Amino acid sequence: MKITDLSIIFILIILPFCFLLEIKTANAEIAIYKRVEIHTILDTAVEDGSSTLVEYGSSKNVVINKERAVKAFLTSLYINFGVSADPIGQKMLQGYLPCIIVIDYDGYYVLSNEAYRNASGQTETKLVWSTKRPFVYNSPNYSFSFTLDEQVTVYTLSNGFISGTRDQLAGKIVSNVISDEALFEQIRRRTIVEALKKDINYAINKHNDIARRFGISYYFTLPTIENEDWYKTIDDVGLLVFFQGMPIGITNERINNFSLGGARVVKLSKYFGQEDPLTHIKYYHKQGCPQLLSQDTAFDSRANSAKNGYFPCRICNP
Repeated sequence: MKITDLSIIFILIILPFCFLLEIKTANAEIAIYKRVEIHTILDTAVEDGSSTLVEYGSSKNVVINKERAVKAFLTSLYINFGVSADPIGQKMLQGYLPCIIVIDYDGYYVLSNEAYRNASGQTETKLVWSTKRPFVYNSPNYSFSFTLDEQVTVYTLSNGFISGTRDQLAGKIVSNVISDEALFEQIRRRTIVEALKKDINYAINKHNDIARRFGISYYFTLPTIENEDWYKTIDDVGLLVFFQGMPIGITNERINNFSLGGARVVKLSKYFGQEDPLTHIKYYHKQGCPQLLSQDTAFDSRANSAKNGYFPCRICNP
C-alpha cells in the first residue's frame, strides 16, 4: 500500500475524532461562560435585593422588609434573563429557585414554592413565606434564643425569659454557654448554621415535586457549601438564594449555585481600637476603658481586632 493511501486512511479515521473533540471543547467553553454569566446575574440580583432589605422604624430601629427585598431580587433576575415582560418566562425561572432565605437579626424566613388549587380547581404554584424561625438551642436546664451578635434570650423554668448580652447574663445564668465566651460563640454559630441547613434541605427536597410541574427533571439537593461560606450567613442580616437545575451548553450539565448578600447594619461593636500616642502601638479596648479616647474604630470580635493589627489593652483586658 502506498504511503499516500495510508495517509488518506489515517486522515479519514482521525478527522472525525478531531471534529468531535473540537465540538466538545467548544461546548465546554460555552458551558463555562454560561456558568459564570449565571453566577454573575445571581450575585447581582442578590445584592440588589439585599440593598433594599433594611429600613428603619419610627424609633430608628432596624426593620427587615423581606417582601421589598425579594421583589427587588426577582426584578433584577428577570431583567438580566430577559423575561421582565414575559410572565411565563418568569414562572419558568422560579422553577429554578428552590428557596430564598431572609436572615433577620433573631431568626429567618424561608420563601419557597407551594402548590395550591385555584378557583377553577387547577393546581398552581406560588411563592409562600414561612413563619419566622428562631435560632434556638436547648440544653437540659435552659433554652437559648440566639441573635447575630451577643444578645441572647434565655428561658428557665424558675425565672422565665431573661434577655441581655452574654456579659450581662454571666452573673444571672449558671451555664458554661454564658460564662465561656468561646463556647458561647461556637454554639451560637453552630445553632444558626444547623437551623438554616435543616430548613433549606427540607425546602429543596420539597421543591422536587414542584419542579416537575415546571417540566424540570433535575433532582434538587442542597449543594456542598464550605463552613466558611456558611459562617458568612451569620455576619449580618441578609439574603441567601439557591438557583439550581438550569441546563447549560448542549450536554446534561446543570447549574447548582447559591449566592449570599448581606446588609451589614446590625453587627454589634464590642471593641474599639486606637493608637497609643506615645508608642504608636495600636490597642483595642472594651467600651468604658479609661484609656479609650475615641470610638471611631470599632470591631465586633477580638479576632477581627487582632486581624487589623491591634493588641489587647493591658488596662481593661478585653
